[in-house]
Amino acid sequence: MNPFLKLVRIHNVIGAGLGAFTGYVASSMWKIDPTELILAVLVVALVDAGGNAINDVYDVEIDRINKPDRPIPSGAVSLRTATSLSYGLMGVGVILSALQGYLQFLVALLTSVALIFYARDLKRTGIYGNLVVATATALSLFYGGLSYHEGDWLQRIWIPVLYTFLLTLSREIVKGIEDYRGDLANHVNTLATTRGIASAWRVARVALIITEVTSPLPLFLGYNILYGIVLVPFLYITTKAVLAETSEEGASKARSLLKGSAFLGMVAFALGSLPFQFLFHYLP
Repeated sequence: MNPFLKLVRIHNVIGAGLGAFTGYVASSMWKIDPTELILAVLVVALVDAGGNAINDVYDVEIDRINKPDRPIPSGAVSLRTATSLSYGLMGVGVILSALQGYLQFLVALLTSVALIFYARDLKRTGIYGNLVVATATALSLFYGGLSYHEGDWLQRIWIPVLYTFLLTLSREIVKGIEDYRGDLANHVNTLATTRGIASAWRVARVALIITEVTSPLPLFLGYNILYGIVLVPFLYITTKAVLAETSEEGASKARSLLKGSAFLGMVAFALGSLPFQFLFHYLP
């Protein structure tokens, strides 16, 4: 893979862009203004790419030991270039957000600042770092909805934003369980290293169960039957994650499952937002 694509974690960037797309179509019920939608996806993708790059900048010393094949420690990308690229990407994203409005500008700016502070100070603070990542991820969907910003957009977007927050929070806690031994050796404070694996699992499971129990709610808030159809595999995969073994190995399995849950969640809200007239038009 190209070292710059690896540096920005292109798969995560694509996921963030899809989150913005989902937020926009969920809020607008597919009443798309191409310019606003493209800007929303670009802003979120650029800010996410910059945040991922700055994360590697501040992790360079640890990566020299644990992940020497990452672009900076391997020498494929210099530290100076990576730093400039990260700030440049976030800067372009923030500038583009100003074209959409002052609220979009504020969200993009504050998210960028939060990602910088996360990489520099908060990543190793345990639950606080997890909360920052979960919030930033949920804001991808929120930003998409904000880019539509008409009618009852907020009523339609708050549920997917909340679910994204809870899923991401669980995944970040589970990731800390998976990395327990390495984090303990490197004195990294995570919920698992400070409170124990069992306690960390308990918090992650509570967040997932809240998501599962309340997941039918969107069907009563205007989302169509396609949401309910996609909800079935979502619940199956998420339940498998909840029931994963309370161990580092179980955490590894759960983290992979939760990536699938996140993707299915976006699909559910995107398809569930299709207006009924569109669905009936394609029914035989």
